[in-house]
Amino acid sequence: MSYSISYLMENYSKLFTQELHNTLPKTDHDDILLTSMKYSLFTPGKHIRPFLVNASAQIFNVNVNRTLSISVAVELIHVYSLIHDDLPGMDNEDMRRGQLSSHKKFTEAIAILTGDALLTLAFETLSTINESPYIRCRIIQLLSQAIGYQGMIKGQVLDTETIAKDIDDIKTMHMLKTARLFSVACELGGILGGASDTELNALRNYGLNLGLAFQIKDDIEDICDDKSKNNILNILTKEDSENYMNSLIDRSIEYLAIFPNKTDILNNLAEFIRNLQ
Repeated sequence: MSYSISYLMENYSKLFTQELHNTLPKTDHDDILLTSMKYSLFTPGKHIRPFLVNASAQIFNVNVNRTLSISVAVELIHVYSLIHDDLPGMDNEDMRRGQLSSHKKFTEAIAILTGDALLTLAFETLSTINESPYIRCRIIQLLSQAIGYQGMIKGQVLDTETIAKDIDDIKTMHMLKTARLFSVACELGGILGGASDTELNALRNYGLNLGLAFQIKDDIEDICDDKSKNNILNILTKEDSENYMNSLIDRSIEYLAIFPNKTDILNNLAEFIRNLQ
């Protein structure tokens, strides 16, 4: 039986959300830190990055339960980055996912510490997954590289400190700030499945192109006349941006050709992102 991508994502999200609840500290009474962590974690979201871990692992017939803790770690990191991204010293956003951003709901100090706590919990979670020492260390290594100086944080610095002058500048920011986390989510699923270097490279490039396309889609939806904001619409027309996004989606799908008859979920996810409203 064939299920829609929306159904598969919703079904995985239920399993994933329960695992997320199980991962949080257990206390008799939620203090302000735990309250703040839950506030940002359990807002409505598509959970695309966690789903990428699972969808990539499914190519290699990995049991879904093996993907959950890793998916949780990826989401913890993603939410930490959103909390810090919204801070007054960065994007200074008042709203996130239809509710007050963390620093507006609580305080700037609590928002910073909440992000710190989520990032720390992500690596605590990864350190205890029931995998071989090699797989645990490889996962931690790849994820650290994707979100640190060579990845997401470097992208945030570029976004904060520079104004993109051309499409190459925008692509570099998008690659580091957004696409690297998409890419590593795919790689982690492959690591669980014992993927070869060639297969990991294909998953990596699928994720990079998909992440770039996702960020362009986000830019298009977030139309902004403020030229101080790094938005692709300040570089390209909306039509050219959409054409570029579609070419990236097409390219991401092409990278899956080395997995014949095994990538329906990833193909459909790419089309899902293409058609996001």
